Amino acid sequence: MTPQELSICREIHAGLTSNERGNINYLFLSPVDTTHFPDYPVIIKRPMDLQTLKEHLENGTYAKKEEFYADAKLIFDNALLFNKGRDSKFVLDLAKSMIKAFDRVRKSAEKKAARLAAAADGGSVGNQKASKEGGKKKKINIKLKKQKSTSSIGELPKAAPSDSTGAGDVSTKNDSKPTKKVKTKLKLKLSTGSSDAKKGASKVKVKSSTPKSDSAAEKVEVVPMNSFRRAQCVKIIASLKRRQPGACKWFHKPVSDPAIVQDYKEKISNPMDLSMVSSKLDKNQYSALGDFVQDLRLIAANCLQYNTSPGGDSFRPVAMEFLTTAEDLCRLFIAKHEAPTIVYPTLLYCWVDCIKAVDELINMTNPEDGLQTAWYFLHPVTYFCGGQYPEGYLEKVKRPIDLGTIVQQLMAGHYNSVGAFVADCRRIVENCRAFYAGDEEGASLCEKANRLHGSMEKNLDPLIDFDQSDKGAKAKERAAPKYIVIKRPEKDFLKNIMRELRAAKYTDKSTRLTENATLHFEKPVDTAIFTDYLKFVETPMDLETVDSKIESGSYVTPEDFEYDISLIFKNCLDYNGPKKNIHMVTLGKHTAKIFRKLFAEKLRGGSVAKRLSLPTAANRVAPATLGGKVGGKKRPASPVPEERPSKRVSIKGPLRTASKAVSTSSSGKSAPKSKPGKKIAKSPTKITPTDPSVPIPMHVAIASIKESYPGRRQNKDLEGWEADCLKFLRQLMKHPWVSAERPKYIFHVPVFSVFPEIRDIYAQKVETPMDLTTAEAKLLSGVYPDAEVFISDIALVFSNAITFNKEGHDVGEPMSCAYYEASTHLLKYIRWLSLELIESSLIDCSDSPVVESGSASSWKLTIRNREMARKEMESTVFNELLDKTEPGDKFSWSEQECEKLLKSLRHTSDNKRMGFFVQMNFPPDYTAFISKPIAWEKCQEKLQQRRYNNIGETVADLRLIFSNALKYNEGARHVSKISGIAYDSAIHMSRKLESAIDKMLLSFGDRIGRERIDMITSHREMEATERAEEEQRKQEWEKENPGSTVEVKTKLRIVHQRSSHRKKMTDFEFPFYDEQDNQVETQADSLQHAKALYEKQREARANMQEIALSIGISVFKRHQESAAAKAWAYQMAYKAHTKRISIEKERAEAKKEARADEAPGKPMGAFVSLALNDNKRKKIKMSMSIQKTKKIRRSKVVGF
Repeated sequence: MTPQELSICREIHAGLTSNERGNINYLFLSPVDTTHFPDYPVIIKRPMDLQTLKEHLENGTYAKKEEFYADAKLIFDNALLFNKGRDSKFVLDLAKSMIKAFDRVRKSAEKKAARLAAAADGGSVGNQKASKEGGKKKKINIKLKKQKSTSSIGELPKAAPSDSTGAGDVSTKNDSKPTKKVKTKLKLKLSTGSSDAKKGASKVKVKSSTPKSDSAAEKVEVVPMNSFRRAQCVKIIASLKRRQPGACKWFHKPVSDPAIVQDYKEKISNPMDLSMVSSKLDKNQYSALGDFVQDLRLIAANCLQYNTSPGGDSFRPVAMEFLTTAEDLCRLFIAKHEAPTIVYPTLLYCWVDCIKAVDELINMTNPEDGLQTAWYFLHPVTYFCGGQYPEGYLEKVKRPIDLGTIVQQLMAGHYNSVGAFVADCRRIVENCRAFYAGDEEGASLCEKANRLHGSMEKNLDPLIDFDQSDKGAKAKERAAPKYIVIKRPEKDFLKNIMRELRAAKYTDKSTRLTENATLHFEKPVDTAIFTDYLKFVETPMDLETVDSKIESGSYVTPEDFEYDISLIFKNCLDYNGPKKNIHMVTLGKHTAKIFRKLFAEKLRGGSVAKRLSLPTAANRVAPATLGGKVGGKKRPASPVPEERPSKRVSIKGPLRTASKAVSTSSSGKSAPKSKPGKKIAKSPTKITPTDPSVPIPMHVAIASIKESYPGRRQNKDLEGWEADCLKFLRQLMKHPWVSAERPKYIFHVPVFSVFPEIRDIYAQKVETPMDLTTAEAKLLSGVYPDAEVFISDIALVFSNAITFNKEGHDVGEPMSCAYYEASTHLLKYIRWLSLELIESSLIDCSDSPVVESGSASSWKLTIRNREMARKEMESTVFNELLDKTEPGDKFSWSEQECEKLLKSLRHTSDNKRMGFFVQMNFPPDYTAFISKPIAWEKCQEKLQQRRYNNIGETVADLRLIFSNALKYNEGARHVSKISGIAYDSAIHMSRKLESAIDKMLLSFGDRIGRERIDMITSHREMEATERAEEEQRKQEWEKENPGSTVEVKTKLRIVHQRSSHRKKMTDFEFPFYDEQDNQVETQADSLQHAKALYEKQREARANMQEIALSIGISVFKRHQESAAAKAWAYQMAYKAHTKRISIEKERAEAKKEARADEAPGKPMGAFVSLALNDNKRKKIKMSMSIQKTKKIRRSKVVGF
């Protein structure tokens, strides 16, 4: 594989593994774990992933790039083959997305390699011609005189064919100025040597009296990136940000302004910014050194391509200034060290003049409407045509070009001559005329192209003249690579920075301990102790090495010194970050931040103790007429905070004499008292664990405890009850109050090692000290005979804290109260946790004491104790009122716990089993057996509507789902197969629910206890603050009124009293049944009452909402009925109207018929004969019949 193909493959791999595609490439970065997919080797005969692909590429496995392409596609083809027909559609989508990404990255890498190859191999054609003629040396003077050209502006003169790389280009000038004459003299010297004659070739040397317009193409070599070159690139970024803060601040981050971000993505195909460049450097994504330079140029090129507002866009000078400084720094830090090898293409010597010529074209406006003339020539044709070329465009236009592409190629160093640049500019007009020739619709575009052509004549012709003149030749000489001079930093200057850096302090936020910030970075890391250090760190560095390099004068620039110091802290983060050593990571970040501020301030000539002024209108680089943000949001420099003495926290025990603060900057000696107005210089001293009067950092104390147990085993070597105990300890160390990363209370090391001032008092009160690190070390060393002894030691840690802080808690001392209450809660929590996790060591012993509730100092690992602990957790958790939110809002943390219970039953592996219990679809006879039917969706609906008052109701409904299923299918499970499956599924899901409830009980119960204690602590702190303010007001009053005193009422305890109202005595009431005067309720009861009151208010609001809804519905119905009545009335009126019209029509027709009958016509006999002759008439049947008459009887009329 050639170096060019290797570079293409590396760039493709870097593009596929970049963070930009982190949301789609994460499944393909490493090999498939066959333990989770045992059938993967059966289906996939040749597995492949991006990690293996990289290894094969670097090991030289691929002979050509096509083999690399095949393996890259194999990764995603395997994913499609394996997941086809499985329930993993998202994997198929990711694989398809990666295939598309591979095609895009491959095309981009191949185009980039082609451009670099053209820039490296291109040159002027025809410099040498073979000649078979031989003879003597002759000099021939030829005088050429150019004729005047009479071509008009509307005609475009023919130019020599040219491409963007400058190969085969001949610098030409459009002879459209009839008054200008240019004379050119050429001297041709023909010489033939004997050696040339033998080879049968002759050389022709051409000398011109004017400088050459075409510069020889540079041969750019692809230099791979290594650690030294990467360091030089980092120095360039740092120096660029410091020397051009006004220009660089626009390019720190990607474009994020929502007003322009969509338009920016459509116009700029390859966005770039300084943060992306730094990220690619840190992740070693640059395979070649030239790629880094091209990315820096791309930042400026994107800015110039996008910001094209007419009238002088304010961002264009910013990009020019940025690129000028970047080019100077690249020559100093890269080209100087790589000379004579050329590692990146050189910019055209007059690139600034070329940009000015483009600016003139951009600033042109139409005389008729004032709009930008070059608008349709700023971006590719596809931008204006929906991403595609118009029909037939590529047939008429062989090489599309636009001003934006020209600027990109100019900034990338693709133009080797002015003629190539000018030819591309003129090609824009040629392309427009070629496509719209004879088209009336394109007449307006051709008119704009003609205006651009006229401007090109005025601006580009002088550029050609300048290139061919003596001034141009001198400009080329001046543009030859020259290196800027950066003043070498003085030794005293660097030593002063080192001195102030070593004086920096670091105070741990959790332990409140102060130590020297650079103590751990003084000497080289001992690789004999940290054997894996060199696996994480490529170039070790320390402060002693920096001191030696300062003495030897190795630092030529300030950037060299800055890089070495920053490398110390970067190595710290690289090594301690994966190991999750939070203390060292925080310390490294803190010290690195101090150095950056110190170094920047020293370079500006100030003092770090002074506060920096905020940016003003004088020093802020923010043009008023901005066309849009190019580098993300503007972030002004933050002021440097003043150095303040670190706070020292002292433990106040029961005795006030033992609460003296010990300064961490002294070595066991009391600090001398300073007189007013004098300052005592503090000298940093090294903290050593052997000094009993100096607090030891927690990580040092933990390390010393572990070293005292050399026989510790690995965690994976523990088995049985020891493994359960280690699991219990790991779960305890995740508690928010005890977490080793940010502990709120210190139980990890002996108390007197962190607070040495209470050593004697602690020894008097606590007989057997114990801490969590010692218990863990003893467990790993195999000291404990059984789990019960280990649990006793863990309980002893918190029992000791309760014993020591009891007296301080009784008198209301804040620190003692906090530790006392926290230890009480943690003692109850570890009892719950131990009885749940150390299940293998539980015994059934009825004689052992039973702990029903509360914080016991010791307990036995028995089944009875576990049952009592379970009852205590259920009573605590199930009766706790939920912190309800409004429907549609985000769940509170207590509602989220209920949601977790619901989601625990809907795992994808349980879809078949849960199919019976999700919806309210029951058999017809279900209600005959089950009085309260319920399903999972019903529980979810009630939770969404906030109808659960506590978590106990949620658990009861979920348990009822499976108990109903067991009850209904108990009898039919032996007869019906479906009932048997439903019965087994109910048993399985019921066990899973109980397991989820067990986990929830521990976390929920612990959080309830923590919240109650935190609330009590916050109230105590508020009361202490009020007392301090009251005391301050008292002192101020006494100052204003000397000799007078004022009484200050202080509260010693926080109590909430509810006022009791006595009823009047009646004849049937007994006085001893009356209420008490003082009813003091605890904080928990107050919280419970507040929640109950809130629930009543919520119910009232819900009732009001229902009433308002019913009223609204009734009003709506009335309106609806009214509208229906109006519609009916209109319908009836319409029917009556139509009926009346039809009646009138019938009457009119009847009158018309009557008039027709009155008119003379045929006689009646004629009509009768016609009817008789009709064949379709019905025949008349006649029959004779005799009609019988009934006799009518007449009754006699009787008169009265």
